[in-house]
Amino acid sequence: MRLYQKNWRKIFFFLIIVVFARVSAQNPEEYNKIYTKTYIDISQKDFPRALKIADSLFSISETPRFKVRSLMLSASLLQQSGDIKKAIGYAVTAQQISNESDDLIWKAKISGFLATQYRQLKLFEQSKKYIDETIEATKKIKDQKIIDQTMGFIMQEKAYYELEMKDYTKSISYVLEAQRYFDLNGQTNPFIFANNNQLLGLNYYYLKEYDKALGYYDIALKNLGQMPDNFMKALVINGIARIFIAKKDVGQAKKRLDEAKRLAEESSYLSLKSEIYETSQEYYSLIKDIDKLQETKVKQDSIIDKIETNSSSFISASVSKLIKNNDDIKKETEKKNIAIWIALLLIISGIVYFFLYRRKQKDNFNKFKQFMENQIKTQDLNFEIPPNNIDNELHHETNYDNRSEGSEQNTMMTPATEKKILLKLEKFEQSKLFTRSTVSLPYLASYCNTNTKYLSYVVNTYKKKDFKNYINELRIKYIIDKLKNDPQYHKYKISTLAEEVGFSSQSKFAAAFRKITELSPSQFIEHLKKSSNFQAK
Repeated sequence: MRLYQKNWRKIFFFLIIVVFARVSAQNPEEYNKIYTKTYIDISQKDFPRALKIADSLFSISETPRFKVRSLMLSASLLQQSGDIKKAIGYAVTAQQISNESDDLIWKAKISGFLATQYRQLKLFEQSKKYIDETIEATKKIKDQKIIDQTMGFIMQEKAYYELEMKDYTKSISYVLEAQRYFDLNGQTNPFIFANNNQLLGLNYYYLKEYDKALGYYDIALKNLGQMPDNFMKALVINGIARIFIAKKDVGQAKKRLDEAKRLAEESSYLSLKSEIYETSQEYYSLIKDIDKLQETKVKQDSIIDKIETNSSSFISASVSKLIKNNDDIKKETEKKNIAIWIALLLIISGIVYFFLYRRKQKDNFNKFKQFMENQIKTQDLNFEIPPNNIDNELHHETNYDNRSEGSEQNTMMTPATEKKILLKLEKFEQSKLFTRSTVSLPYLASYCNTNTKYLSYVVNTYKKKDFKNYINELRIKYIIDKLKNDPQYHKYKISTLAEEVGFSSQSKFAAAFRKITELSPSQFIEHLKKSSNFQAK
């Protein structure tokens, strides 16, 4: 019957907690009361019950923020009990929820918590990474009071890190910086101030400034005031005991140590127990109680083994997995970012290419237009050469006498011979003989009834080019004329056009075409088509 009553009381009490939590969890003020009482008071006296309350808070939470807070309450409790693996697991789950809801405040808090866990595991690189994440999240928060509060916690974490590194002066500077931020925030939570003063006391203890350390510990006890017994109070009293041990004040040391032991025995906080056992060994060493010293050492070793087992298990089984997951997420994010940048570059490249292409097209069309205008204006560019007759001979004679200054007169050639060669060339230009692939300087000299020397002289002097370029120009002008006047030629391949006018290869034809028109054959045909369509309209 008594057992039934005992079990019923437990069930009834749990139901009350759940119902109270359901009503209160959605109200920030009421939720904070449950959270604080569970974390500071209940966890000290009944750890399993505290965990159940935290789980209940999560099950009835209706918003991401309350879910995250309940998960972080569980994580904090599990961290105290030494179950690092579960503590970080809860924190990572909370982090995922906060990421989905884009809750910057809790992003910062969770990153700070993870920084602490990895620091305690001596994984300082991971710890620094989470501190950096906390700072980055804090930069995006708009509420200055929350920024100040978060920065205060960051400074506290940095102080703990420097304490681990045995740089006590630097640790003190971070504690004071944390206090400055809390003052800016208007912080009134006595637990936070007690934590700061406990940290200052511990640093000054290690610096052997015992009176200063004792002063800060006394302030910490005043901060805690009428709060229920908790692990912070135990740490403060333990710190005072260590100072009296250092001062060899056995009476005061025993009084404080006994009180700290009582609080530690009630707690599931493994690190706290280890600290108390460490101080106990210092005390028993002072009073030379070897048996008690050995007994306490065994107890501490047992606690340390448990902490290290949990830590080692986590490091070997979980950290590598978490780091891999984080790396995978990072790589996936990097891939997405790379894909986005590639897409942007392609778009930008496409736009640039489009404008450059349009500009090139415009330039090409201007070149085409200029060429066509010059062809109309300049006889040299017009393939329609007037027939050779007597009426034009005077015209030719006039032109022949207007040779450019500086052209060296071939004294072996008479003006009559020059005229005859020029008339023959005119006849040659009106023919299609230049389209033959076999045409050569000797062939044309034979056609003009002269020798190659005279012919070269006349071509160079009057046509202002060498034989090869002279023939190429005739061929290109001929094919342009065909393209202009016969649309059928637009359908021919470039190689066919090249073959028709006697070029041995398409590349030579294209090079000669570009030299004369500044356009490739295909570009010229494209603009010619556009021009023809425009005129047709």
